[in-house]
Amino acid sequence: MARSPKLERRVLDALWGGGEWSVRQIREEVDPALAYTTFATVLDRLHDKGEVDRAKVDGAWRYSASRSREEALAAEVGRVLQRAAGAPEPLLVAFLDQMERADPEALLRLEKLLKARRGTP
Repeated sequence: MARSPKLERRVLDALWGGGEWSVRQIREEVDPALAYTTFATVLDRLHDKGEVDRAKVDGAWRYSASRSREEALAAEVGRVLQRAAGAPEPLLVAFLDQMERADPEALLRLEKLLKARRGTP
């Protein structure tokens, strides 16, 4: 349980707030009831996955997000599209439906972004 993807996401949520964090600071922010070693392990695993950067400062590791929340989410969407292998249209339609439900104006913004990318009026 302690090393679950949910805990990894909570740690990343804290790191996406910016700055460099010690293991102790992350523990205090995310869940002080869990062991220090749990967070050290989670941060080590996130570093191995390339999700966090770390640097030794005064003998202790300091961690920061290796990319923004938006970049991380875009990478997740990209992995889902790759799994659609050759037929992403139904997946894209379902995604657009979900996006429109969550934010009715999102499709209009997306259309403007696509036109700008293509250089069309």
